[in-house]
Amino acid sequence: HQYLIPEGGYGRLGVKGAATIWQYIPQNTYTHIICMVGSGTTLAGLIQGAPDQTQVIGISSMKNNMALYEEITAQLQANLHHRIHLIHDYHFGGFAKYNHTLLDFMRQFWETEKIPSDIVYTAKLFYAVNDLIQKDFFPPESKLLLIHTGGLQGNASLPEGTLPF
Repeated sequence: HQYLIPEGGYGRLGVKGAATIWQYIPQNTYTHIICMVGSGTTLAGLIQGAPDQTQVIGISSMKNNMALYEEITAQLQANLHHRIHLIHDYHFGGFAKYNHTLLDFMRQFWETEKIPSDIVYTAKLFYAVNDLIQKDFFPPESKLLLIHTGGLQGNASLPEGTLPF
């Protein structure tokens, strides 16, 4: 048998798979779940399985992707589109783009947390949440869970020695 997996896992099966993340998250523990968004499939799956009291936020990895909301809506059950919360301010110039600010953040984050991140998704996620916390975006007493979607292959495009991990 052959199985075709669309780019980014896009589609109902990808959403169904991403929704299974909830089986590993203790119920009623987090007020906010935050993830990076490419195709929107992970975000759609998280929204699909989210308790009503949990806000799911997606940080867009792409610049000027105004069709993203519609792409996510197309993957959701009709009654859930109102739960889509996208932030478009942390793409650093676009998909897989970066600058010295992001690289400096990645180095510092590694030094303090020992969590590797990549220039495509996870560094932008960690940077965004750190910045949003500093801007008091989240109410006091919020409990945040960041979904690290993995992958460090984007860093292979960087000159050797750019990052300490």
